[in-house]
Amino acid sequence: MKNIGKLFCACLFFVSGSTSLLAVNSGHSHYCPNNLTEVLEEVYKSPIGTWEYTVEDVPYEYSAGLLIITKDKEGYKVVVKVNYNTLTASEVKVNENKVNFSVYIEGGEVQVSLQVKDDVINGKANSTEGSFSLKGKRNKS
Repeated sequence: MKNIGKLFCACLFFVSGSTSLLAVNSGHSHYCPNNLTEVLEEVYKSPIGTWEYTVEDVPYEYSAGLLIITKDKEGYKVVVKVNYNTLTASEVKVNENKVNFSVYIEGGEVQVSLQVKDDVINGKANSTEGSFSLKGKRNKS
């Protein structure tokens, strides 16, 4: 029972001595954002994630797939999973809500331009076979 009193006093001392460390420092707002809504909007607008997409007027085996968009210290990366193949995109460029990249399918280059709005992507896939509409949604699982 004596030890509980000592433990209580030690905890009280520790907490009272540490309260100044818990104070918000306005000069470091990137660690403690002032507006959580802004942070959530940025995440929500981000192209990073897994996207289920469909393409109109193409052979069935290429009409649906997954886009996986990631970012590391070297930049953005796009992987396309279609027709049991995993393809790594090149020339990946992301500017706010626009994503552009190239991918080679059956030896031909396909240039993709997408726009991200909330959990939806829309855009075009251009190849020597023509221009095709692409649309998709963010996979939340």
